[in-house]
Amino acid sequence: MNKLILILLLLISQSAKSQDGVFLSTEDFLENIVFHPSNSIIKERFATVIIKDDSCKKAYSHQNAFGYRYKGRQWRFDEGRAYEIVATEGIWVYRVENLTDLNSYSYFFSDGAYGEVLALSRANLRKCFSNQPEFLSIIKKIDWKMDLFQPTNYKNLPFVSALYQQLVSQKSLTW
Repeated sequence: MNKLILILLLLISQSAKSQDGVFLSTEDFLENIVFHPSNSIIKERFATVIIKDDSCKKAYSHQNAFGYRYKGRQWRFDEGRAYEIVATEGIWVYRVENLTDLNSYSYFFSDGAYGEVLALSRANLRKCFSNQPEFLSIIKKIDWKMDLFQPTNYKNLPFVSALYQQLVSQKSLTW
């Protein structure tokens, strides 16, 4: 009986995890609560998401929502843009598809769910993490041309997130 209940709970949590919808607040994102009325359709349009059902149509953007999940991918709204969320451990990493080359991305980061979304650059990392000298000394030494966004062996996080996460948790660096 207990095994059956555990299996049902796991199935429910997995279906809730993958449900498309809108995160109305940062807390909703952190708790994985999506808003999606039954019998409604979600459409992406630039930096907005439109939820439409038989009776109404409502648009969500940075003005009234944190972000959304659509087709298994999660997005965060910020200042009129939608950023695809790549990592949420350590440094949060986002990406936006480049309009001139649809096979490449520009990368951004924030210091957690409430942090400001900034372009991922040495200057912005120095500004944001000025109180983390060990992290900044490593960032100064690495080859900036290397792909900082490729998954690592550490929780499959992008390099920059894994590096920060391991330094903060004071684990030995394993790549």
